[in-house]
Amino acid sequence: MSVDKNTYFAYRSFWPEIEAMKKFRECGIDTFTFMVSNTDNSLGVPYTKYPPVWKWNNIYDLDAFDRQVDDILKAIPDAKLMCMIDLNTPHWWTRYLGAFGVKYDSFYELGKISNSQTWRQDTSEYMQTLLKHAEEKYSDNIVAYILGGGGATEWHDRSRGEESIYRSTAYRQWQIENGKTPTDIPAQTVRDSGSYDFEKAYVDTGSYYNGIDPTGCYDQLFPNGAGLLRTPEKNQDALDYWRFCNEFNADTVEFFLGKAREIIRPETELGVFFGYCIGHWTMVSSGHLAYEKLLESPELDFVMAPIDYMGRGVGQGSTSMTVRESIRFKGKRMLQEMDQRTYTSNRNLADFIELSDPLKNNAKEIEWQDTTDSKELTKKFSLASDGIWKNDEEIVAGMKRDAAFCLINHDSLWWFDMWGGFYKGEKVFSTLKQLKQIWDEQVEYSCAEVSEVLMVEDPDNMYLLNDMDSRCGTFHNKTKDALSTIGMPYTVCSFNDLEQLDMERFKTVIFCHPFELTDKHNDVLNRLVLKDGRSVLWLYGPGIVNNGKWEPVNVKKVCGTDFKTEGVNSVNMTGWTSIYVHDPLTLTPAGMRTICENSGCHLYCSKLRPVCANSRLVSVHTAIAETLEIKLVREFGKVTELYSGKVWENTGCVELESEGPGSFLLLLES
Repeated sequence: MSVDKNTYFAYRSFWPEIEAMKKFRECGIDTFTFMVSNTDNSLGVPYTKYPPVWKWNNIYDLDAFDRQVDDILKAIPDAKLMCMIDLNTPHWWTRYLGAFGVKYDSFYELGKISNSQTWRQDTSEYMQTLLKHAEEKYSDNIVAYILGGGGATEWHDRSRGEESIYRSTAYRQWQIENGKTPTDIPAQTVRDSGSYDFEKAYVDTGSYYNGIDPTGCYDQLFPNGAGLLRTPEKNQDALDYWRFCNEFNADTVEFFLGKAREIIRPETELGVFFGYCIGHWTMVSSGHLAYEKLLESPELDFVMAPIDYMGRGVGQGSTSMTVRESIRFKGKRMLQEMDQRTYTSNRNLADFIELSDPLKNNAKEIEWQDTTDSKELTKKFSLASDGIWKNDEEIVAGMKRDAAFCLINHDSLWWFDMWGGFYKGEKVFSTLKQLKQIWDEQVEYSCAEVSEVLMVEDPDNMYLLNDMDSRCGTFHNKTKDALSTIGMPYTVCSFNDLEQLDMERFKTVIFCHPFELTDKHNDVLNRLVLKDGRSVLWLYGPGIVNNGKWEPVNVKKVCGTDFKTEGVNSVNMTGWTSIYVHDPLTLTPAGMRTICENSGCHLYCSKLRPVCANSRLVSVHTAIAETLEIKLVREFGKVTELYSGKVWENTGCVELESEGPGSFLLLLES
């Protein structure tokens, strides 16, 4: 574990955007991330502009690494560097003696190769050689290393649970260690299907789910639908296998963290992308569900994720794809990756690749529908125009909103200038300079949590979901989307965090995945949650899996409402209020706001707008010209809007006026 704990405000690009780095340095930003990669990205072109370091077996071009670092230090001698190391297998390694199922591409087939001792040895030897060199030559500048692997270098396992000799061996060992009889990996139709809820009328086109198939083959394989939910009674083989896949993926990441820690200085930090459990894609097969296990690693300092794709547009509320309370309770920190597209973003990735521009195409929303046209599939990568900042005013408002979100939550951040051109112009850079000044002034203050709304993720229950069903992600996606603009702050925890949270302050608790309520669940619920006049919102069917079996009649016993009852249903229980919503699409921001208001939660904003707050700071965001009334939790001697400098004295209520897209950050002082 490192000695010092940093909160980063940094810049990142795949490419050597030296002139942009200089502009960021002029704004006071001194921390820069660079990437060392030997592989291609998901579009089939090299991640970086520098040649590979890992050339062949035990042959490394460390001069290529030096050129990349020296280019940055020549322009910015005092730069603090975060070095991201892509651990995915180079093309030559996958091909070299790779016949008959003994070599795989870790970018797309991480789970199939991760138990290969040859892969682990070769990759860790490359990593340690690079780290030794970096530590010897650049220790004055490098403050952290980020280890990347799997899909998008974010430790996604994109192999859909496919067999390999390595995976079969590891699975049998896992079964033995867990007191089970060793068996083969479940067949594809077993591991990709559920046994209940074959509804096909509803398709969530806004969520990227793992069942997307350009050829239509999955529809032939599962003509009646794949089924939304599994039960231990009918699907124990699949449940065991997917749990193994997620746990082994966490073990793989921890293996490389340990190998890195053998080399680097104690004060140098280690981070990884991990724990994407509330993003717009699904989670079971991608390998991130065992995030609590990885967070136990003593070698890990921080985890990272891109800011959620569905909430990054102006007017929406930025949210993390990770479970922040779990990260905090495990003694780790969060780094939010701000990779929002802007209207100035470079779209030319190579001489022959230009991403389509959704603004010119007037694309309003993403629909991840099947298509056999590769050109059309490429357009999906460009994303819809709703998430793009369309002018300087939107960029400024978005950056202020997102910086405030991280500052209030005490998260690190970096501005990801992915392929260059994301940040341009005097307005943008003057805003960056102001944001960094405010960050430096405020980030060290210790602030109390004030959120009264709690969203609960349950990774154990997520295994019951079949992510071949497009509804799989709606349980957290629709909840999060509704919460993000209700005009009050909220936080997210794992079910296992409830024992550590100060539950007294929470007046609304939302269980996104309450499918199976075991004795352990019920004990925690009865002791800590179902009391004190609290409102508890259940999605779909609390306790519908009872003693391992599908029992819809048990839902009413838990929440007082019959399974599949439409709408928002409220029942007064003994000492608490039960609210049942079967279909997550029912959860609108207005409806969620009403639920929370009725529970007694403090409403900060007079309109449905994103609000983030702690005991010292309150942020508010809007997409339009308007006047917003902000009601504080009490009267304060001085309230300062930090972006404008406007001051109010002896008040518990302020009015904020925007001329268009705008963000506000209030400093509350007694």
